[in-house]
Amino acid sequence: MLRTGSRNATIESVAARAGVSRQTVSNVLNAPDRVSPHTAERVRKAIAELGYRPNWMARRLRNRAGRVLGFHIQAADHPGLGNLIDRFLHAVTSHAERAGYRLLLFTQSESGEAELGTYEELVATGTVDGFVLCDVRADDERLPWLVERRVPFVCFGRPWGQELRCAWVDVDGALGTGQAVDHLVGRGHTRIGYLGWQPGSGFGEDRALGWRATMQRHGLAADGLQEQTHDDVGAAAAAASRLLAIADPPTAFVCASDTLAVGVRLATRSGPEVDVVGFDDSPVASLLLPPLSSVRQPLEDVARAIVRLLVEQLDRNTQSAEGVLLPPQLVVRDG
Repeated sequence: MLRTGSRNATIESVAARAGVSRQTVSNVLNAPDRVSPHTAERVRKAIAELGYRPNWMARRLRNRAGRVLGFHIQAADHPGLGNLIDRFLHAVTSHAERAGYRLLLFTQSESGEAELGTYEELVATGTVDGFVLCDVRADDERLPWLVERRVPFVCFGRPWGQELRCAWVDVDGALGTGQAVDHLVGRGHTRIGYLGWQPGSGFGEDRALGWRATMQRHGLAADGLQEQTHDDVGAAAAAASRLLAIADPPTAFVCASDTLAVGVRLATRSGPEVDVVGFDDSPVASLLLPPLSSVRQPLEDVARAIVRLLVEQLDRNTQSAEGVLLPPQLVVRDG
Protein backbone atom coordinates (compact mmCIF):
# COMPACT_ATOMS: atom_id res chain seq x y z
CA MET A 1 0.00 0.00 0.00
CA LEU A 2 1.31 3.44 -0.91
CA ARG A 3 1.68 5.83 1.93
CA THR A 4 -0.60 8.69 2.91
CA GLY A 5 1.38 9.66 5.99
CA SER A 6 2.94 12.81 7.39
CA ARG A 7 5.51 14.89 5.59
CA ASN A 8 7.28 15.33 8.94
CA ALA A 9 8.62 11.78 9.09
CA THR A 10 12.32 11.46 9.89
CA ILE A 11 14.93 8.79 9.44
CA GLU A 12 14.62 8.09 13.18
CA SER A 13 10.85 7.52 12.96
CA VAL A 14 11.37 5.20 10.00
CA ALA A 15 13.94 3.23 11.99
CA ALA A 16 11.54 2.98 14.93
CA ARG A 17 8.67 1.81 12.71
CA ALA A 18 10.84 -0.82 10.99
CA GLY A 19 12.52 -1.92 14.24
CA VAL A 20 16.03 -1.27 12.92
CA SER A 21 18.84 1.19 13.56
CA ARG A 22 19.17 4.58 11.96
CA GLN A 23 22.26 3.31 10.14
CA THR A 24 20.26 0.46 8.62
CA VAL A 25 17.75 2.92 7.19
CA SER A 26 20.63 4.98 5.80
CA ASN A 27 22.10 1.85 4.23
CA VAL A 28 18.79 1.00 2.56
CA LEU A 29 18.69 4.50 1.08
CA ASN A 30 22.35 4.79 0.08
CA ALA A 31 23.89 1.30 -0.04
CA PRO A 32 21.05 -1.28 -0.26
CA ASP A 33 23.54 -4.08 -1.06
CA ARG A 34 24.65 -3.94 2.61
CA VAL A 35 21.20 -4.89 3.89
CA SER A 36 19.41 -8.23 3.63
CA PRO A 37 16.43 -8.26 1.24
CA HIS A 38 14.01 -9.02 4.08
CA THR A 39 15.24 -6.09 6.21
CA ALA A 40 15.35 -3.75 3.23
CA GLU A 41 11.75 -4.60 2.39
CA ARG A 42 10.70 -3.87 5.98
CA VAL A 43 12.44 -0.50 5.88
CA ARG A 44 10.90 0.41 2.52
CA LYS A 45 7.47 -0.47 3.86
CA ALA A 46 8.04 1.85 6.83
CA ILE A 47 9.21 4.60 4.47
CA ALA A 48 6.05 4.21 2.39
CA GLU A 49 3.74 4.12 5.41
CA LEU A 50 5.29 7.20 7.04
CA GLY A 51 5.86 9.13 3.85
CA TYR A 52 9.50 9.75 4.65
CA ARG A 53 11.46 11.58 1.98
CA PRO A 54 15.22 12.04 2.41
CA ASN A 55 16.69 15.52 2.35
CA TRP A 56 18.03 15.49 -1.19
CA MET A 57 20.14 18.61 -0.68
CA ALA A 58 21.99 17.13 2.29
CA ARG A 59 22.53 13.83 0.50
CA ARG A 60 23.86 15.52 -2.60
CA LEU A 61 26.31 17.56 -0.54
CA ARG A 62 27.53 14.40 1.15
CA ASN A 63 27.69 12.32 -2.00
CA ARG A 64 28.21 14.17 -5.25
CA ALA A 65 28.49 10.82 -7.07
CA GLY A 66 24.71 10.35 -7.14
CA ARG A 67 23.27 13.06 -9.36
CA VAL A 68 20.91 10.84 -11.35
CA LEU A 69 17.71 11.84 -13.13
CA GLY A 70 15.05 9.22 -13.83
CA PHE A 71 13.57 9.09 -17.34
CA HIS A 72 10.61 6.81 -18.02
CA ILE A 73 10.55 5.18 -21.47
CA GLN A 74 7.08 4.09 -22.55
CA ALA A 75 6.64 1.52 -25.29
CA ALA A 76 4.28 2.95 -27.93
CA ASP A 77 1.43 0.85 -29.26
CA HIS A 78 1.88 2.63 -32.59
CA PRO A 79 5.49 3.86 -32.79
CA GLY A 80 5.04 5.68 -36.11
CA LEU A 81 7.82 6.76 -38.44
CA GLY A 82 9.34 9.57 -36.38
CA ASN A 83 12.10 9.41 -33.80
CA LEU A 84 10.99 12.34 -31.66
CA ILE A 85 11.60 10.58 -28.32
CA ASP A 86 15.03 9.38 -29.45
CA ARG A 87 16.03 12.91 -30.43
CA PHE A 88 14.58 14.34 -27.23
CA LEU A 89 16.34 11.73 -25.09
CA HIS A 90 19.66 12.53 -26.76
CA ALA A 91 19.14 16.26 -26.10
CA VAL A 92 18.18 15.72 -22.43
CA THR A 93 21.17 13.43 -21.89
CA SER A 94 23.52 16.02 -23.37
CA HIS A 95 22.20 18.91 -21.27
CA ALA A 96 22.06 16.77 -18.12
CA GLU A 97 25.70 15.79 -18.56
CA ARG A 98 26.68 19.44 -18.88
CA ALA A 99 24.94 20.05 -15.55
CA GLY A 100 26.79 17.13 -13.96
CA TYR A 101 23.93 14.60 -14.04
CA ARG A 102 23.35 11.22 -15.61
CA LEU A 103 20.07 9.74 -16.86
CA LEU A 104 18.62 6.48 -15.60
CA LEU A 105 16.19 5.00 -18.14
CA PHE A 106 13.46 2.71 -16.89
CA THR A 107 10.31 1.13 -18.27
CA GLN A 108 7.01 0.29 -16.64
CA SER A 109 4.39 -1.67 -18.54
CA GLU A 110 1.68 -1.35 -15.91
CA SER A 111 -0.24 1.71 -14.80
CA GLY A 112 -1.93 2.73 -11.57
CA GLU A 113 -0.55 1.58 -8.22
CA ALA A 114 1.88 -0.87 -9.81
CA GLU A 115 3.41 1.95 -11.83
CA LEU A 116 3.63 4.20 -8.79
CA GLY A 117 5.39 1.39 -6.96
CA THR A 118 8.32 1.77 -9.37
CA TYR A 119 8.58 5.47 -8.59
CA GLU A 120 8.23 4.70 -4.86
CA GLU A 121 11.18 2.31 -5.01
CA LEU A 122 13.38 4.67 -7.02
CA VAL A 123 12.70 7.50 -4.55
CA ALA A 124 12.88 5.44 -1.37
CA THR A 125 16.20 3.83 -2.29
CA GLY A 126 17.72 7.13 -3.40
CA THR A 127 18.37 5.71 -6.88
CA VAL A 128 17.36 8.97 -8.54
CA ASP A 129 17.27 12.61 -7.46
CA GLY A 130 14.36 13.64 -9.67
CA PHE A 131 12.36 12.73 -12.75
CA VAL A 132 11.79 13.85 -16.32
CA LEU A 133 8.29 12.87 -17.48
CA CYS A 134 7.80 12.92 -21.24
CA ASP A 135 4.66 10.78 -21.49
CA VAL A 136 2.23 12.80 -19.39
CA ARG A 137 -1.35 11.56 -19.70
CA ALA A 138 -4.65 13.23 -18.93
CA ASP A 139 -5.31 12.76 -15.19
CA ASP A 140 -1.84 11.22 -14.80
CA GLU A 141 -1.63 9.71 -11.29
CA ARG A 142 2.12 10.25 -11.08
CA LEU A 143 1.87 14.05 -10.97
CA PRO A 144 -0.13 14.46 -7.74
CA TRP A 145 1.86 11.56 -6.25
CA LEU A 146 5.17 13.34 -6.90
CA VAL A 147 3.80 16.74 -5.83
CA GLU A 148 2.52 15.31 -2.54
CA ARG A 149 5.91 13.81 -1.78
CA ARG A 150 7.76 16.93 -2.91
CA VAL A 151 9.91 14.92 -5.31
CA PRO A 152 11.56 17.17 -7.93
CA PHE A 153 10.28 16.56 -11.46
CA VAL A 154 9.60 18.35 -14.73
CA CYS A 155 7.08 17.37 -17.43
CA PHE A 156 7.61 17.59 -21.17
CA GLY A 157 4.07 18.72 -21.84
CA ARG A 158 1.54 20.57 -19.75
CA PRO A 159 -0.19 18.69 -16.88
CA TRP A 160 -3.26 17.98 -19.01
CA GLY A 161 -6.44 17.77 -16.96
CA GLN A 162 -4.62 18.37 -13.68
CA GLU A 163 -5.33 21.26 -11.32
CA LEU A 164 -1.94 21.27 -9.64
CA ARG A 165 1.23 23.30 -9.56
CA CYS A 166 4.26 21.63 -11.09
CA ALA A 167 7.12 22.44 -13.45
CA TRP A 168 6.63 21.79 -17.15
CA VAL A 169 8.05 22.66 -20.55
CA ASP A 170 5.92 22.38 -23.67
CA VAL A 171 5.83 23.31 -27.33
CA ASP A 172 2.83 25.34 -28.51
CA GLY A 173 1.16 22.73 -30.70
CA ALA A 174 -1.83 24.95 -31.42
CA LEU A 175 0.52 27.65 -32.74
CA GLY A 176 2.21 25.04 -34.95
CA THR A 177 -0.94 23.75 -36.62
CA GLY A 178 -2.12 27.34 -36.92
CA GLN A 179 1.06 28.14 -38.85
CA ALA A 180 0.33 25.18 -41.11
CA VAL A 181 -3.20 26.42 -41.86
CA ASP A 182 -1.91 29.94 -42.55
CA HIS A 183 0.61 28.50 -45.00
CA LEU A 184 -1.98 26.41 -46.84
CA VAL A 185 -4.42 29.32 -47.01
CA GLY A 186 -1.59 31.35 -48.54
CA ARG A 187 -1.32 28.68 -51.23
CA GLY A 188 -4.98 29.19 -52.10
CA HIS A 189 -6.62 26.35 -50.17
CA THR A 190 -10.03 26.81 -48.54
CA ARG A 191 -10.88 23.17 -47.83
CA ILE A 192 -8.19 22.09 -45.36
CA GLY A 193 -8.70 18.77 -43.58
CA TYR A 194 -7.17 17.75 -40.28
CA LEU A 195 -5.88 14.29 -39.45
CA GLY A 196 -5.21 13.81 -35.75
CA TRP A 197 -4.95 11.24 -33.01
CA GLN A 198 -7.74 9.60 -31.10
CA PRO A 199 -9.05 11.34 -27.93
CA GLY A 200 -6.96 11.16 -24.77
CA SER A 201 -3.78 12.90 -25.91
CA GLY A 202 -3.28 16.42 -24.58
CA PHE A 203 -0.72 17.09 -27.30
CA GLY A 204 -3.17 15.90 -29.97
CA GLU A 205 -6.09 17.93 -28.67
CA ASP A 206 -3.91 21.04 -28.54
CA ARG A 207 -2.86 20.60 -32.18
CA ALA A 208 -6.44 19.98 -33.28
CA LEU A 209 -7.54 23.13 -31.46
CA GLY A 210 -4.97 25.20 -33.37
CA TRP A 211 -6.23 23.90 -36.71
CA ARG A 212 -9.87 24.61 -35.91
CA ALA A 213 -9.25 28.05 -34.39
CA THR A 214 -7.15 29.17 -37.37
CA MET A 215 -9.72 27.88 -39.83
CA GLN A 216 -12.33 29.98 -38.02
CA ARG A 217 -10.02 33.01 -38.07
CA HIS A 218 -9.85 32.74 -41.85
CA GLY A 219 -13.63 32.32 -42.08
CA LEU A 220 -13.30 28.75 -43.36
CA ALA A 221 -15.58 25.81 -42.55
CA ALA A 222 -13.99 23.09 -40.41
CA ASP A 223 -16.97 20.84 -39.67
CA GLY A 224 -16.76 17.45 -41.36
CA LEU A 225 -13.10 17.88 -42.28
CA GLN A 226 -11.51 16.13 -39.28
CA GLU A 227 -10.59 12.48 -38.74
CA GLN A 228 -8.94 10.82 -35.73
CA THR A 229 -6.83 7.68 -35.87
CA HIS A 230 -3.78 5.85 -34.51
CA ASP A 231 -0.28 7.10 -35.32
CA ASP A 232 0.06 4.50 -38.04
CA VAL A 233 0.56 4.98 -41.80
CA GLY A 234 -2.07 2.43 -42.85
CA ALA A 235 -4.68 3.74 -40.41
CA ALA A 236 -3.92 7.30 -41.50
CA ALA A 237 -4.33 6.38 -45.18
CA ALA A 238 -7.73 4.88 -44.44
CA ALA A 239 -8.83 7.94 -42.46
CA ALA A 240 -7.64 10.31 -45.20
CA SER A 241 -9.49 8.24 -47.79
CA ARG A 242 -12.72 8.72 -45.86
CA LEU A 243 -12.29 12.49 -45.98
CA LEU A 244 -11.36 12.42 -49.65
CA ALA A 245 -14.57 10.49 -50.40
CA ILE A 246 -16.95 13.19 -49.09
CA ALA A 247 -18.94 15.37 -51.48
CA ASP A 248 -16.64 18.40 -51.15
CA PRO A 249 -13.30 16.86 -50.14
CA PRO A 250 -10.31 18.72 -48.70
CA THR A 251 -7.62 19.88 -51.10
CA ALA A 252 -5.00 20.02 -48.37
CA PHE A 253 -4.30 18.42 -44.98
CA VAL A 254 -2.76 19.45 -41.69
CA CYS A 255 -1.61 16.42 -39.68
CA ALA A 256 -0.73 15.87 -36.02
CA SER A 257 2.43 13.96 -36.98
CA ASP A 258 4.63 13.15 -39.94
CA THR A 259 3.43 9.55 -39.74
CA LEU A 260 -0.14 10.69 -40.38
CA ALA A 261 1.08 12.95 -43.18
CA VAL A 262 2.76 9.99 -44.90
CA GLY A 263 -0.59 8.18 -44.64
CA VAL A 264 -2.25 11.07 -46.48
CA ARG A 265 0.41 10.86 -49.19
CA LEU A 266 -0.31 7.15 -49.48
CA ALA A 267 -4.06 7.75 -49.81
CA THR A 268 -3.57 10.29 -52.59
CA ARG A 269 -0.85 8.61 -54.65
CA SER A 270 -3.31 7.48 -57.34
CA GLY A 271 -5.59 10.53 -57.23
CA PRO A 272 -5.42 14.31 -57.35
CA GLU A 273 -2.36 15.74 -55.62
CA VAL A 274 -3.04 17.48 -52.31
CA ASP A 275 -0.82 19.67 -50.15
CA VAL A 276 0.10 18.12 -46.79
CA VAL A 277 1.81 19.56 -43.71
CA GLY A 278 3.09 17.20 -41.00
CA PHE A 279 4.29 17.77 -37.46
CA ASP A 280 7.64 17.04 -35.72
CA ASP A 281 9.85 17.45 -38.81
CA SER A 282 11.19 13.91 -38.55
CA PRO A 283 13.98 12.76 -40.93
CA VAL A 284 11.38 11.17 -43.23
CA ALA A 285 9.93 14.62 -44.01
CA SER A 286 12.99 15.67 -46.02
CA LEU A 287 13.41 12.26 -47.65
CA LEU A 288 9.96 12.00 -49.22
CA LEU A 289 9.43 12.86 -52.88
CA PRO A 290 8.31 15.56 -52.96
CA PRO A 291 9.66 16.58 -49.52
CA LEU A 292 7.11 17.18 -46.78
CA SER A 293 6.52 20.52 -45.06
CA SER A 294 6.39 19.96 -41.33
CA VAL A 295 6.24 21.77 -37.98
CA ARG A 296 9.55 21.47 -36.13
CA GLN A 297 9.69 21.27 -32.34
CA PRO A 298 12.70 23.02 -30.70
CA LEU A 299 13.85 19.90 -28.85
CA GLU A 300 17.21 21.35 -27.84
CA ASP A 301 15.47 24.31 -26.21
CA VAL A 302 12.95 21.99 -24.54
CA ALA A 303 15.71 19.79 -23.11
CA ARG A 304 17.74 22.78 -21.94
CA ALA A 305 14.72 24.26 -20.11
CA ILE A 306 13.75 20.94 -18.54
CA VAL A 307 17.23 20.30 -17.16
CA ARG A 308 17.44 23.88 -15.89
CA LEU A 309 14.12 23.63 -14.04
CA LEU A 310 15.00 20.26 -12.55
CA VAL A 311 18.51 21.25 -11.41
CA GLU A 312 17.11 24.43 -9.84
CA GLN A 313 14.68 22.33 -7.81
CA LEU A 314 17.48 20.04 -6.66
CA ASP A 315 19.76 22.94 -5.77
CA ARG A 316 17.00 24.60 -3.73
CA ASN A 317 15.59 21.33 -2.34
CA THR A 318 12.10 22.41 -3.36
CA GLN A 319 9.59 21.92 -6.13
CA SER A 320 8.83 24.45 -8.84
CA ALA A 321 5.59 25.49 -10.51
CA GLU A 322 7.19 27.28 -13.46
CA GLY A 323 5.81 26.56 -16.92
CA VAL A 324 7.69 27.26 -20.15
CA LEU A 325 5.83 27.35 -23.49
CA LEU A 326 8.09 27.41 -26.56
CA PRO A 327 7.11 28.25 -30.15
CA PRO A 328 7.57 25.71 -32.96
CA GLN A 329 8.73 26.53 -36.49
CA LEU A 330 7.05 25.60 -39.76
CA VAL A 331 9.61 24.19 -42.21
CA VAL A 332 8.29 24.72 -45.75
CA ARG A 333 9.41 22.27 -48.43
CA ASP A 334 6.64 22.41 -51.01
CA GLY A 335 8.16 25.17 -53.11
